[in-house]
Amino acid sequence: MGPLGATEIVWPTSMDRTSLRSFEDYAQPTVSGKPESALFGMVRDDQQRFHEGVDIRPSARGPNGEPLDRVFSAMKGTVAYINQELNGPYGKYVILYHPEAELPVYTLYAHLASIEKTLKVGDKLPKGTAFATMGHTSTSPNAIPKERSHLHFEIGVMLSANFGNWYNVQPDHRGTPNQHGIWNGQNLAGFDPVPVLARSSVNLLDTVRQLPTALAVTMRTKRPPDFVQRYPGLLAPGSDPAKAAGWYVEFTWHGLPKRWTALPPESKQLPKGVWSYVALDHKFRPQLVQRKMITADAKMPSETLIRNVDILLTGTR
Repeated sequence: MGPLGATEIVWPTSMDRTSLRSFEDYAQPTVSGKPESALFGMVRDDQQRFHEGVDIRPSARGPNGEPLDRVFSAMKGTVAYINQELNGPYGKYVILYHPEAELPVYTLYAHLASIEKTLKVGDKLPKGTAFATMGHTSTSPNAIPKERSHLHFEIGVMLSANFGNWYNVQPDHRGTPNQHGIWNGQNLAGFDPVPVLARSSVNLLDTVRQLPTALAVTMRTKRPPDFVQRYPGLLAPGSDPAKAAGWYVEFTWHGLPKRWTALPPESKQLPKGVWSYVALDHKFRPQLVQRKMITADAKMPSETLIRNVDILLTGTR
């Protein structure tokens, strides 16, 4: 831990963080060539596609043009998941879980060329531990050429440990097994890693609490959502999950449920049905529409918000 309840952070590649002056110094653009396409947000396909992390370019290459950069644990943590198979857009990737941080976030490291053969789930890694080599592995329709090798780095929270129960009843998933369990990308809600990586220590709970609220929903629950049990630091003061009949939940524009206020049984805010979209900050309307959090007329929830709320509610009825 850093000073005053802060988590110590290291840069996750061989690049020297002290030499970086702006994001152009480390960004690996997409085929568009735009440096901002490496960043977090609606930065792909003319602001139509969301990127849930940051893409960091190599700082050194071998004679064959392949990157030589090692990949390091950005903070102290535990190996939660290792994917050695080429079975998705992330290619080979590793997820670390950080239970000792102020908010127990995950970090994700993707498109790896290779992962240490001795690495196994449950291993505890000090910050700055090398465990992989940067690469360009992926099974996306547009393969990543070695010229655009990079580390895709994410930081975020898990929506529900009951994700498998939600996945298994989705009509769209019939015949498509959930290969990654609770670490499926649909169950992960990231936030911008750049402000975290820019510092040598950071309070991750404060970082998420300070993310702007873009919209809110209310929901009815018989049992507390798994999310509030995992992240009690995101509860509003005075919120007791044991006494809640439902919740007023504030979301970021990109879909992270950042603040939970318990609603007692007598609350007039409780929705008539299971959940309801109830509030909007109009300055975030363009991003919310692009992210498919709300419909173009801003009157109804759209697919990203519906999916995230459904996952959060799994096991609460």
